[in-house]
This record gives sequence, C-alpha cells and structure tokens, in this order.
Amino acid sequence: MSHKINTRWLPLFITNFLGVLNDNYLKYLVFYISTTWLLKNQEAMVLMIAQVAFVLPYIVFSPMAGKLARDHSKAKIIQYAKLYEIPIMGVAALGFILNNIIITMLSVFLMGLQSCLFSPAKYGIIRDIGGRKGIPFGTGAMEMLTFFGVLTGTYVAGLTSDLRLIDSVAAYRTPLLCAVLMLLALIGWLTSRKIHPKETVPDEEEPTTLNPIRFFIQSFQWSRQIKGLNTVIFSLATFWAIGSILQLNVVFHCRNTLNLSDAMSSTIMALVAIGIGAGCYVTGVISNKQLKMHLVPIGGLGMLLCVSLIFVLNPATTLFTILIVLTAFFAGMFKIPLNAFIQDRVHGRKLGLILAYNNLTLFTFILLSAGLFGAVETIANSLTVFAAVAAITFTIALLAWWHIPGAGRVKMSS
Repeated sequence: MSHKINTRWLPLFITNFLGVLNDNYLKYLVFYISTTWLLKNQEAMVLMIAQVAFVLPYIVFSPMAGKLARDHSKAKIIQYAKLYEIPIMGVAALGFILNNIIITMLSVFLMGLQSCLFSPAKYGIIRDIGGRKGIPFGTGAMEMLTFFGVLTGTYVAGLTSDLRLIDSVAAYRTPLLCAVLMLLALIGWLTSRKIHPKETVPDEEEPTTLNPIRFFIQSFQWSRQIKGLNTVIFSLATFWAIGSILQLNVVFHCRNTLNLSDAMSSTIMALVAIGIGAGCYVTGVISNKQLKMHLVPIGGLGMLLCVSLIFVLNPATTLFTILIVLTAFFAGMFKIPLNAFIQDRVHGRKLGLILAYNNLTLFTFILLSAGLFGAVETIANSLTVFAAVAAITFTIALLAWWHIPGAGRVKMSS
C-alpha cells in the first residue's frame, strides 16, 4: 500500500521539480548571459528587471489562478500549463539565438504567468493525492524539490554561462542551452500527464473578483476566521522576500566580495539547495503526520544566528559557504510547518483561492524585496544586505512565535 501511495506522488514531484528548475535556469541565463550584451554597470538592473518580470504576473493574475483551481480539475490545469511551457521556451531560445534581451525578458514574463496560473493547482492537489495525513510529507517533499529546483537551475545556468570560456565548446553554448530549455519543458509536460488523483468535486461557481486589490482585501477578511492564518501567510511572504534577497545577494557577494567565478558561485548555490532540501526533509520526518508549529520560531532563530554571523565576521569562502548552507537548512525548518498549516486548516475548494491569496501576498513582498535589495546594495554593499536580512528575520520570527497557534505563545486549537 505504501509503495502505491509513493508512486502516486512521483508525477507531481517530478513535474514540479522540472518546472522550477526551468524557471530558474531561464531567469539566471538571462542574468549571466544577457548581461554580456550590455555594459557592466547594468548587471544589477538586468537581474532586478528579470525578477520583476517573473513575479509581476503573480501579483496581477493570482485571483484568476485561484478561481481556476477552485472551479476546475487541478490535474488538467497543471497539464495545460506544462503544455504551454514548451512554446514559451521556444520564445526564450529565439531571444538567445538573436542576442535580444527584450525577447528573453518577454519569455521570463510568460514563464512567470504560466507558473502563476498553475501554482494553486499544484499545491492544492497535495491533499487530493495523500489525504490530510499526507499533507506534512507532501508539502515537505514539494518544498524540498522546489528549492532544489531553484538552486539547481541557478547552478546549471552558471555552468552554461562559463562555457564561453572554453574555446572548444563556446560555439555550441547557445544551441545547448536552447535544447535544455525545450527538453525540460517537454519532459515536464509528459510527467504531468501521469497526475490523476481523485479530486474533490469543484464548487458551484460563485462570484470571485479578478481585481487583485479587491481579491486581497476579501481574502484577508475571510482568513481572519481561522486563527493565525493571516500571520502564517504574511510569515511565508516575508520568508520568500528574505529568500529572494539572499538569492540575489549571494550572487553579488560571491562575484564582488569573494571574487569567485560564475561556476563557483553556482556551486555554492547548489550547496544551499542541499541545505534547504535537508531542512525540509528533516522537518517532514520530525512532523511525522502532525503539525508541529513550534519548529517555526526555531527555524527563524537559526536563520537569524547564521545570517548575523556572516555580517559580523565577513567570512572567507569556506566559512561563508557553511553559514549560508546552515541558513538554508533552518529556512526549510521555518517554512514547511507554515505551508502545512494552510493545507490543514483551509478545507474544500476554498484552498485554491487561499493559495492564490498566499501567492499574491508573497510575490508582492518579493517585488518589494527586489527594490530593497537594489537600494541597500547601491547605498552600501552586499554585507550590509545580510544585516538587513537579519533584522527582518528577527522581526518575523518574533511575530510567528507571538501570533501563530502552536508556534509559541498562542496554543494550538483543536
């Protein structure tokens, strides 16, 4: 029986991993390669624009994504979204062939739109596959693979970029990266076709605003019915903002402070993937089919300590790598119970709308974080960015301990 259940998870896990990998492979190819088409002082601007292009669809179209997940088969939404990824990667390939940054940025925007529209469906389908008892495992595994995909995509993009330094293969770099983009999209679509859980019956269609501001207000008001839900959503949004800042900052810190190559920077990012994957896995094992919200402030304090040490010590490459990997480990511990809380407490098809509300909130925070990163990096340096992250982490860990049921001060209700 257990083998059968595990087999049912695999298509979702593989589809999610390949999609996230392709998202980040494309985004960082745009940074590593497209910046060579421009002046050197435009690097930060290119990375920020790519980040904005990817997250903007989540802010505008999250209400539509939530409505789709509520009213239609989540498996079908995932399958159609993965099918559309193939021509999107064709657009990206054309941009790299023509050395045209406008076309590559367009492909990043389209990929963000595709990811936005199927995100509530892919997370909402976890409960359909594993039931309520499968939520901690399914959420932990999905998040582990999500972050592994993020950092693997970044790592492979760095390696691909550095092919230009090898004379014997430099001419093949563009055809190779185009082939990888298309192949990942094709395999992701094929695996998505194997996702066939027994889903709950879609709700009768009820009025749902597609105005993101009105949708946010309505969702915030509804979420107040569940103690701690809004705090969980804002904690997740802050977590993703922190993660976005760190992802951007590690690239700059490795290049400009530690003087590392793109390949070495990508190697550190890959080790971070292992760290956050381990944190997600350990949290899932510790949870053992239960919500253990006390792990949230523990994860937050671990992140705070590690990031603070980076700021205070300004360590060399080896110690920096150890500390940033430990930061990632505690990040996984911080995040998994929050995701599981939403899956456990929001019942029925309403889950799709709340996951869309979660996406709208967190990607708004990510967009703001890109501006914060640019401001701090411009005014000070990458080391000061770590100090800013430490301050934000302290604040959100304290709020989680104070307001989320089971995390510390507030008792979990039955």
